Amino acid sequence: MDVLNKNISVIGAALSGIAVAGLLKRKGARVFLSESAPQEQKSKEYVLLQNENMEFEFGGHSDRVLNADWVVVSPGVPGDIPILRKLAVLKIPVYSEIEVASRFLRSPIIAITGSNGKTTTTALIGEICRKSGLDTIVAGNIGTPLSDVVETSAENGIAVLEISSFQAERLTTFKPKVGILLNLSPDHMDRYSSVEEYYRAKRKTFEMQDSADYLIYNDDDGNVKNIIAGLGGTKIPFSLNRKSSNGCYLYGGRIMCQLEKEEEVITTDWIGIIGKHNFYNAMAAILAARLIHIPVTTIRRTLHEFRGVDHRLEFVKETRGVRFYNDSKATNVDSTYVALESFTAEKIILIAGGKHKGAPYTPLRELTKQKVKCLVLMGEAAPLIEKDMAGVVPVIRAQSMHEAVQKSFEQAVKGDVILLSPACSSYDMFKNYEDRGNQFKQEIFQLN
Repeated sequence: MDVLNKNISVIGAALSGIAVAGLLKRKGARVFLSESAPQEQKSKEYVLLQNENMEFEFGGHSDRVLNADWVVVSPGVPGDIPILRKLAVLKIPVYSEIEVASRFLRSPIIAITGSNGKTTTTALIGEICRKSGLDTIVAGNIGTPLSDVVETSAENGIAVLEISSFQAERLTTFKPKVGILLNLSPDHMDRYSSVEEYYRAKRKTFEMQDSADYLIYNDDDGNVKNIIAGLGGTKIPFSLNRKSSNGCYLYGGRIMCQLEKEEEVITTDWIGIIGKHNFYNAMAAILAARLIHIPVTTIRRTLHEFRGVDHRLEFVKETRGVRFYNDSKATNVDSTYVALESFTAEKIILIAGGKHKGAPYTPLRELTKQKVKCLVLMGEAAPLIEKDMAGVVPVIRAQSMHEAVQKSFEQAVKGDVILLSPACSSYDMFKNYEDRGNQFKQEIFQLN
């Protein structure tokens, strides 16, 4: 991608916006960064941009943005803001950060998306690749912008990328050698006009693939099978429910992989991360690894040793016989459903709530009735969750994380689980889901 002396505007001073601005400047572009938030709210970013000797503005998007050959928009920026409408009228191309950064990549790509399990699967595949000796980049929605690490990529290495729907919206040439679609369920209904629009955004991750590329997909998910129809990648399924002549499947407590030949990879009781949903994540990772010829022995060892990622069903501590789990990354209803499903005999005190994303909470009713002792609700969505869960279990309100942990612990007896799994985003009360999870953990360690 030749950007030398090109005028390029970047909208949004979040992590990926600053990263792509820096990358483009290093490649010789004339970069202008525009951020809607006032400077006093972005003091760290302001200093970074000053140190980069970058042209920028805070407090709104002026028409200076329009003086561009093309524009990069950060994933968190809403798609209908006035400056983007002006760019559309002027027919100035607008790309996502991951699209731009991928054009500088020397490594082939494994791209992972889905409504849930993306981060766990991305981290797992990254770990398998590293342990195999491959020069490995792990980036994207997992927390490290691709623009920050793309210049370290190697032709004989691999780039393992988590792709969110926001990042996928403006992909045009992005072409993963191996694509993975884990699952699909309603999410981000505060951004998309319909669930179909959200699913179409996910689909864009794979639209440039051809028959020389691979599309690994969940054969047990009807939404997934519908959305991949017509895509050009060579499709390889994984399933807990049926055997495949070309894919990954569960048979008698063993995960089997059949590509060139049938192989037993691992027994489910040997996998280091808990929950049925993680069998799906493991199968996706196995297929990706075998398609790039990583030995089964390396895959098996990594699956056994891997303990998941922070804020995803993360065991925190046991206090007075009560176990605490941090699932702050459960930012949608389906993710919380999966978390509840992961526990068997325990009674759960569920801490939920946050910024509402538009989807109903009623799908949690039956599982909550079976597994949850009481609900502790906080944040903007608390009254909506209470309404959707009316009559299922007792509900307690909390005004802060401190109060939520204290009230949960008061309800708990030995053998119970206290689970933070919010089913909502974090932006009403916290900086992000990491901040929410970290505050949860801090409160636990302060309990007497």
